[in-house]
Amino acid sequence: MKLRKILAAVAAAAVAVSAMAVSAFAYDLNKDLKTGWSVSTTVPGEEFEGATTSSVFTLTFTVDDSLSEIPGHEYWCVKPMINDTGWPFIDTLVGLELSEGKDSYPVQPGQTEIKFTIPAEELEHLQVAGMAFMGHGVTLGSLTFSNDETLSAAPAAAEPAPAAAEATTTTAAAATTNPATGVADLGGAVLGMLAAAGLAFASRKRA
Repeated sequence: MKLRKILAAVAAAAVAVSAMAVSAFAYDLNKDLKTGWSVSTTVPGEEFEGATTSSVFTLTFTVDDSLSEIPGHEYWCVKPMINDTGWPFIDTLVGLELSEGKDSYPVQPGQTEIKFTIPAEELEHLQVAGMAFMGHGVTLGSLTFSNDETLSAAPAAAEPAPAAAEATTTTAAAATTNPATGVADLGGAVLGMLAAAGLAFASRKRA
């Protein structure tokens, strides 16, 4: 009986370790892609095992700012591709914006990483063939993925609370100009502000 419990504990620990092993990975690229579009590097397909369409990938790099002073070379980008015949460009990475020519992902001086997720069809290909990289003016550091991270979304613009919006509208409407004198009707504005304050007080009292 004790032996059975021990074996069960060992099996559970093995499953936990296995889950941890596929929850993230880090692959060192350490490759200067230079500027002539003749340098490339690849990540083997097995490195994508355990990745899903929700996995957040992080590509780190350094940017060669000196290109800003070289006419015709003052741009920086990375080009991830499926490491298969023809090296098809992966133009569907979620979380990134394509270059104007739709043939790469631009980066900027001072930037050190990009984050993205990979759609199902492309991920299936990568798990078999691997991923290739080319680019311009960047030195790749590492490619990692995590199953516990989420892509951060841009915060939505905050909308005014209904009571505050109503008070603002009432006050603005009250502060009209008296056609007889050409002077703003301050009495109306004051009444509007008092009314808004009364609404807020009543709202708090009901709460």
